[in-house]
Amino acid sequence: MNKIKTGKPASPVGKYLKYAFGEIILVVIGILIAIQINNANQSRKDREALDGYLNSIAQNLESDLKKAEKINETRLELFPKISTVPRRMAPDYYQTLSEVYGQTISADQRYSLENLDFMSQTINAAWKKIYLTPNLSGFESLKSSGYLGQLQGTDLEKLLFDYYNLLEELTTLENNYNASLQSSYDDFISADLAGTFAFFSPGTREWNRELGGRLPAMVDEIIEHPTLFAIFYWPYELLEKYENLLIKGRALHEMILSKEKDYTEEIKEQLAQVFDEYGDLPYPLVLRGGYTSRYYDYAVASAFNNKGVNLQFMGTHTTVQFREQPWAVAYWYLGNGLVDPNRVKDFSKFKTLRLKLRGVKGGEKIAISLKDKSNPLDGSETKIPLTLTNEWQTFDIPLSSFSPTRMEELFNVASFIVENQGFAIEVETIEFL
Repeated sequence: MNKIKTGKPASPVGKYLKYAFGEIILVVIGILIAIQINNANQSRKDREALDGYLNSIAQNLESDLKKAEKINETRLELFPKISTVPRRMAPDYYQTLSEVYGQTISADQRYSLENLDFMSQTINAAWKKIYLTPNLSGFESLKSSGYLGQLQGTDLEKLLFDYYNLLEELTTLENNYNASLQSSYDDFISADLAGTFAFFSPGTREWNRELGGRLPAMVDEIIEHPTLFAIFYWPYELLEKYENLLIKGRALHEMILSKEKDYTEEIKEQLAQVFDEYGDLPYPLVLRGGYTSRYYDYAVASAFNNKGVNLQFMGTHTTVQFREQPWAVAYWYLGNGLVDPNRVKDFSKFKTLRLKLRGVKGGEKIAISLKDKSNPLDGSETKIPLTLTNEWQTFDIPLSSFSPTRMEELFNVASFIVENQGFAIEVETIEFL
């Protein structure tokens, strides 16, 4: 007879524990999934919130950059005129007009209606204060929201603070500049100079006849009065900060719209144009609108004991007049007021020298050179010949063309050389690209 084997019956407790354990695992898995979904939803909400704040900043930027560009254009148009006002009374200005351009103007004509109108309108325009008044609401909201931490360590965070720190520096500088203009105006009014009404309303009456010839002396006193010194000052630092603000602002705006948190190669190229006055890279604009920037100065040399070369700022360009002699040169160099070949900068990161030139008559033949601190003063440096027309031309000269001149220790940043000729040229731009 076969015996039937029977196992030990399963314990009801064991069955319950297995069931309970399975339920717990399902609950835990459900909780983890819920947490993950909740975290994903929260991350999405955080990203959307951050994007909302950044979009507000982008809208602020779009508006502020348009204002900044307009203000910079206004000042770039006004500052050359301001610099020309005192020059319109200077004999050498009229000597250049006569000798180079054939415009013979008598002393009395310097006080013509046209001249007085130009000077009075320019001074009035200079007294007009301009403020950027940026919209900071987007950035302030982002800082107080707690979402700024999501950008920690990114290039976008760095650029945000760089831009708004620069904006703060600019507005402080602009406020100080405008305060100086207000002081100039207040002090001028308080001075109560004779002839002021006639000067600022030249077209209303025959002032020169009515004043019995006293108007010229009155105009001279007005133009040379110390209260106007503030408006004749060219605030190059303010222009530089506006240029840097526009570069950084456009890059920041582009990063926000493209949702980039780190610099692309294109953004790096844009930001490479920012000028750091405390850095090693030299300021690229030597001459703008004919006006020499604050980091450079100019001088002349010639076979006739450094005579026979005349430079005059004419309002939109610099006219360089060369009298005929074996050789003559007008040159721009690093520094201010002191020709020192040991004062050098590294220009090796630049690729091109850009010149905007024209001849007064056309057909003028000149040569362009650069000098490093080791170049001898015998004219043996590399020269690039140019022939000018009487129309403005832009010349882009590769810096490699000036080899073996060392761009790493450049001292003389542009020389205009003339040999055995006499003529005049006009220079609007000297710039490194």
